[in-house]
Amino acid sequence: MTTVEYDTHIKGGVLVNSKEMRLADVFIKDGLVACIEKRDSGKKAKQVIDATGKYVLPGIVEAHLHPVYADRLDTLSQSAVYGGITTLIPYIGAVKAWGVEGNLWDAVNYFIEEGSRDSVIDFALHCSLVGTDLADLEETVPKICARGVRSFKGFMAYRRRGMNLGDADLMRILSVLKANGGLFCVHAENGDLCDFLEDKFIEEGKTGPEYYLPSRPKITEAEAAYRILSFAKVLDCPMYIVHISAKETLDVVETFRNMGGPPIYAETCTHYLTLTNDEMLKIGSLAKVSPPLREKVDNDALWQAVIAGKIDVIGSDTGGHMISKKEPRFGDVFKAPGGIPGQETLFTVTYDEAVNRRMVSLCRLVEVMCEKPAKIFGIFPRKGLLEPGSDADVLIFDPMKEHTIHAAEQHVKTDYSMYEDRKVLGAPELVMQRGEILLQDGELKVKKGRARFLESNPA
Repeated sequence: MTTVEYDTHIKGGVLVNSKEMRLADVFIKDGLVACIEKRDSGKKAKQVIDATGKYVLPGIVEAHLHPVYADRLDTLSQSAVYGGITTLIPYIGAVKAWGVEGNLWDAVNYFIEEGSRDSVIDFALHCSLVGTDLADLEETVPKICARGVRSFKGFMAYRRRGMNLGDADLMRILSVLKANGGLFCVHAENGDLCDFLEDKFIEEGKTGPEYYLPSRPKITEAEAAYRILSFAKVLDCPMYIVHISAKETLDVVETFRNMGGPPIYAETCTHYLTLTNDEMLKIGSLAKVSPPLREKVDNDALWQAVIAGKIDVIGSDTGGHMISKKEPRFGDVFKAPGGIPGQETLFTVTYDEAVNRRMVSLCRLVEVMCEKPAKIFGIFPRKGLLEPGSDADVLIFDPMKEHTIHAAEQHVKTDYSMYEDRKVLGAPELVMQRGEILLQDGELKVKKGRARFLESNPA
């Protein structure tokens, strides 16, 4: 009599990692990947899942979201599962409007508690730094790093919102992070130039959607990236440039990489790969995001960077507002808040654009949406990989399932989608975390409160 050794056997699928696609079966025990075997290995499991004709991927690691607007970690985590995401790394901070009373240390503990209570999937954290966090920076950062949060974000824009960090502040932050094994994630835009141009357009009565892109030209992003990478090279601090939107910024990143020095990681987002300023002209401030949606030449340059290995991570930068909050949509877009939804469509739209329309390797997508974010943010190989000893976070993906995106069918409070009526080929069929089925047959199988906080280990 054959002994049942394993809890789950995923059979018949095409297993995908960053290096190869191969026919292989996955065996799971006690929430971990126990072994990878050829077909017909003879091993037995209590549960057998047939993945024939499907891709078997690591669960997607979503490294850029803001759970502080219309949706928080409860609805965003549920939405994530429907999109094949099994790990979230949100940006949080000590901002009263985000629900936090206190300092950055208080914010970390607040969001760990919120995530543990409300999320349905595992999560790590990034900290957002604003001016009020600088007074006790040297005391707070070491404590937060020891708690397992090692990535910190700063803004080179948004002075009017009290978020802009000056050059001296940035240098001080880089120095403190270097001393504590931290990573600096930066929103690179020359905020003063953006504010000047915005004021100029408003004074001239040019406040329609057609003036938003010119108010934040590509040079504002490229210049800010050059400046912060100059500081980072001198201070020897690793850097992560978030949501790159412009071809010129890619050139800046490559220039500094060629100089040598500390690691430089580059991120872009699905909307910068798939949408252009035409959306701003069509739907007004619903498409307002910073940096702005740009042009096809930038889409194409970003895809070439993905293919060439020059982009490390693709995220969603989800920060969705209700339509009612986005007014005025056409009359004065400068008054409307920025931020767009994208959690649930992150992988399906990226996959459809990459694999079906641009012939990008699925292995490359797994690298930038699973392995690389897990490595950069210190949760690899627990996450981002399906190999013995890794968490059994699995996405079984049907490449032949066609569906049409409708905001009304998604699982967030935000009431619109940037991809309304887009037909997509390929969809999650089953999603699993730590060996537990989260999504099957289009039905969420778990409730909030099962999530684990993931401490980031230094690279």
